[in-house]
This record gives sequence, C-alpha cells and structure tokens, in this order.
Amino acid sequence: MIRSLFAEYVDKYFARVIGKIVEKFNGKTQESKLLHKTMLTEEYSADLKWGSSEINHSIVAADVVALDSPLPLKKRDTISNATGELPKIGVKYRKGEKLISDINVAKARNTDEATIVSKIFDDTTKCIRSMDVTKEILFRRGLSTGQLLVTEADNDGTGVRVSFGYKDDHIFHCKADPWLGTNPTPQDDVQQLFDKADEDGNTISHVYLTKRYFDAFRKSKQGRLLAANAKQQVITDENLLPVVGRAAFLEALEDEYGATFHIVEGSFKVQDPDGSDRPAEAWKEANVVGVPEEIVGRLVYGTLAEETNPVAAVIYQKAGSHVLISKYSKTDPLEEFTAAQALCLPVIDNADGIYVLHADSAGSLVVNPSSLSFPKSASTKEVEVHADGEISVTSSQTWATAIVADGKISVSVTANTGAQRTAKLTVSDGTASKEVSISQAAAS
Repeated sequence: MIRSLFAEYVDKYFARVIGKIVEKFNGKTQESKLLHKTMLTEEYSADLKWGSSEINHSIVAADVVALDSPLPLKKRDTISNATGELPKIGVKYRKGEKLISDINVAKARNTDEATIVSKIFDDTTKCIRSMDVTKEILFRRGLSTGQLLVTEADNDGTGVRVSFGYKDDHIFHCKADPWLGTNPTPQDDVQQLFDKADEDGNTISHVYLTKRYFDAFRKSKQGRLLAANAKQQVITDENLLPVVGRAAFLEALEDEYGATFHIVEGSFKVQDPDGSDRPAEAWKEANVVGVPEEIVGRLVYGTLAEETNPVAAVIYQKAGSHVLISKYSKTDPLEEFTAAQALCLPVIDNADGIYVLHADSAGSLVVNPSSLSFPKSASTKEVEVHADGEISVTSSQTWATAIVADGKISVSVTANTGAQRTAKLTVSDGTASKEVSISQAAAS
C-alpha cells in the first residue's frame, strides 16, 4: 500500500470535495427519498454497542375508592431491551491503469483543474452515496419488518441478525382478501392498527406504505368510497365512483384516520462480489406500518479502529460524523483506491408503539385452493399451505386422506364405486383453522 498517485490534488481538495458532497446529499431536495435522514437521530456509542431500551410508561386511570380504603396497586412500568454489537459496513472503488493514464494525459495537456479534480474524486461521490444507500436499505428493512440482516463487508456470506422486538399482537393481516385480490377491504384492514393502538393507549401519527399498495387501496371500492365521503359527494351508485388522484386520496386518508400517510418510494441496487448489480429489497413491499411519531429511532455509530490507528500511506477524511473515506494506491498492477467504511446501525426504538399490517395475507393461515374436485378414479392432488405454526389436517371421510410435507398438503382419494360424494378437510396451525371442500365424481 502506497500513498495516492494524485496526492497533491488529494491534499488540496479532499476535505472540500467531501464537504460539498455531504452538503448536497443531506439536502432535502436531493435526498428526499432517504427516510433515515429524517426519521433517525444520530447517537455515538463509545463501546461499539447498540441498544434499544423502551420504557413502557403505563398511564392508567385512577381508581375510585371508598374513604379509608387502601389504594390498589398499579402495574409497574416495564422495560424491554434489545442490544448488540455495531456491525461494520464498507465499500471500495478502484481505478485501473487505463483510468490512471487518462488522468495523467489530461494533466499533461493542461486540462483545466476542475475537470482533473472531478475525475480523481468521482469515486468519492460513489462511496458516500453507496454508504447512504446501505444505511437506507437497512433502515427500511428494519422499520417494515422489525428485523434485519447485516452482511459485514469483511465477511462475505455471514451476517448479523438484528431484531427490534416488534410485538406479535401488533402484527395484523387482511380481514378479507389481500389488497391485490378481487375483493379487498383495505379501510377495514388499516382500521385494525388504529383500534389496537387505541386499546393500548398509543397513538399512530404516521403510516408508511409502498406505492403499489397505496394504489391498490386508492382503486379499491372502499378507497373510492372513502375519497367520495371526504368530498361529501352524493353517492348514487358505488360502482361508478371515480378513482381520485394521489394528493386527494392522501388528504382523504388523513381525514379518516387522523394520521399522515407516506408513500415509500425509491428502489436500490447492491453489487455482488463478482461486480454484477442486483435489485435490493429494502421495504417489505406489502407491509403497512403505523408509528407514533416521525422520529422512530437512532443511527448509532462508533469509532473505527483505523480512525484511531491510521495507516501511514493512506490519506483520510471524515464524511459527516462517522463515515471514514480513504485514498491510497497499490502496485503490480498499478491501482488507485477510494474506500468508505463505518461502524453504524439504524436502530428502531419504541417497538411497543409500532403496528404492522401484512396487506398481502388474509391471516397467518393461508390455504390455496379452498376446494378440490376429483374424478371417480383413485387420485391425488396438492393444496398449498402457509402457516406460522405447525400444520395439522383432519378429514371428515375415510376415503379422503391428507399428508403434510414441505408446505403442501397431498390429498388422496380412493376409487369411487357409487354416487358423487363429498368430504371436508380441516387445516389448522394451532391458532386458526380453514376448510377445504372435496368432491368426487360418481362411478357412472
């Protein structure tokens, strides 16, 4: 490892260039789609650990008691904790001999300095942007699901799983069809979040959902009715109600629920070790999330070992509070590197006040299809099943049997020698049950 091949420019412009990049990327106009910029506060961790300590202050009504009666004891506040080590994230870009030669040719031809500087520091912009995108992906995964997997830069194939302790009874499913189904009831589905929050003594002030599911709500029958009622329209035929625009529907939602709805937009790509790009799932697309306030947590960061123990040949600069940018070169072959690294993690706080709707699932137990038709001969068909718990199946008739394996139910019937017959399978996951209707053709 040797000093940067363009050390005179790096010494002169490195800090100024990074300052401009950070200022641009932190601007609301430029980075309005990066939620972690506005929904997290920064917090320094000296011991390189992150922690989420949620004190559930139980505010309860006072009891009415007779004089001289002892006051009843109230349940003490509870403290729930989640904690772990800060992971290291990083990215690195290289300039090979061809790009290095191009810069040297530009210098030899007395190209203006601004052009040369832009060629030298273009990787610096990519590094800072890549780090912001990585933090955004982690934040969106964490907020939309309550957990995330951090793959450390120095350990391909391994990672750190982080759970923020979302409560099971704060997770909801569609009451009827999923939102992309034929007869969804999104207004009723979202109301579940607000009803539960009210029951818990919490308030949902902001709701986040993706554009695809926002549009599904907007175009649904309940969505069109909601928008019409918000405008106090006279409804003569529900089937003829128009679909309103985005702004009008956001206003109708706020009027209905008393909360601000936000459309989560923006897609991201990550680079695999072989250099190929692939889409990165950030927000769990079908999840609708209600939170008590816009600030939902902290971006916890620590001090890198390389920051306190710098390598002599490397030139360093800080981008913001915690991202360390470095420039250096190597020989055989000749290469110029720009790298960014940080010890940081988006941490979601106040899990007790966050509510999630899975808008693609009608309950934790999903069975498809709900009916099967068999010919008169002995035969077998499959039913797909999804459940959070262990699946069990019972049949109302001995001629129809079922076996559960690998998320599917194999349903078998014996040959029919008489009239058409029917049976029912009852599928259960321990908390919910659904029925599958079976019919078999007559022998003649």
